[in-house]
Amino acid sequence: MIWFYWRRARFGVLVTSIALVSIVSLFVVANAIGDKSQHGPTRRTLASRFGAKAKSEAPKVSLAEIHRGTILLDGAVSACRSVNYRGTQMIAWWGQDASTAYLIQVWHSSGEPEVADGAVGAQIPNAMSRPATIATDHATAGVLSLSDWMLSRLRLNYLIEYAGSGTADDRSAQIVAVRRHDGSLAARYWLDRVTGLPLRREMFDAGGHLVNEGAFIDLKLGGDPDPEPSPAVQAWSGKPNRPDLILLEQQGWPVPATVAGDMTLVGVSRTKAGGSQVLDASYSDGLSVVSIFLQHGVLARALPGWEKTRVGNVSVYSGAPDERSLTWSAGGIVYTVISDAPQPTVDRIVLQLPHDRDAGVWGRVRRGLKRIGSWFDPFG
Repeated sequence: MIWFYWRRARFGVLVTSIALVSIVSLFVVANAIGDKSQHGPTRRTLASRFGAKAKSEAPKVSLAEIHRGTILLDGAVSACRSVNYRGTQMIAWWGQDASTAYLIQVWHSSGEPEVADGAVGAQIPNAMSRPATIATDHATAGVLSLSDWMLSRLRLNYLIEYAGSGTADDRSAQIVAVRRHDGSLAARYWLDRVTGLPLRREMFDAGGHLVNEGAFIDLKLGGDPDPEPSPAVQAWSGKPNRPDLILLEQQGWPVPATVAGDMTLVGVSRTKAGGSQVLDASYSDGLSVVSIFLQHGVLARALPGWEKTRVGNVSVYSGAPDERSLTWSAGGIVYTVISDAPQPTVDRIVLQLPHDRDAGVWGRVRRGLKRIGSWFDPFG
């Protein structure tokens, strides 16, 4: 009896099975086509640029070395505030596939903020030009300058220790190591033995790879450093507080108080570019600085010099040097992130900020079905 019913029903079962397989196949094809039409060719992720490396065990550090290292960095902060100097700094970056280097000129008068000029490579889209960076109480111009708030953040987020002596820019120096709480080396500073000024800094990612180096290659002490600060930058006189952030948001500037990587907001400035305002929010953990630029508008379709890529599950554009400038638009605002932090930290910050998200699987399926339908439309 069972065989009799099976002979009568097997044709229907076969037809149903073929229909289900066809529907599933159409779903898969439509999803793939919809995704391809939305994102274009697959790009490598920025997070894959650095290879993994085993962490070493935390070194044993004496309290005397920690105390001496902290005192040396405290002296470096005082020197950055009181010593007159001018010079040329070399900034170098290393990635998995490429390296870049450029020069900046810095000037400092006792009691005044440091001024920098000539930085090359920090790109902002739509021909937005960033003026000479001016330090405030919560932001510094060159990569070597240290301030009270930076030391405070360093002591909170890292372990500071004395690491011996050396030379930098043909000057005798004392070396201070900055370690993460797991013991891995985050940075090294070379401090001038006479003045205490930072002469050189190396930065390492969590895997122990050298990712950034800044150093004086021509330092002149004393004299009158001279150049007048650019009036184009309007900065907060101090660290923005909660009412400041609420006011900014009401004015259409969504500025978070903190971002990934223990980065705290340390300064906000505004400048004019191309007839519109650009807001620069600066964040730091005491060692790295992240600048998030916001400009009202929509990102242009054509961005010469930029390449479309992905960070996690979002699409962004990366710009030279070494893909450290990332930009995208969301909610009527163009975001540009520029940082000297290790790339995994930058990726986390990018993902934390607003994005116009993809419609998801069903959105891609709908786009794919429309595209498949256009193949059979005689009027398409």
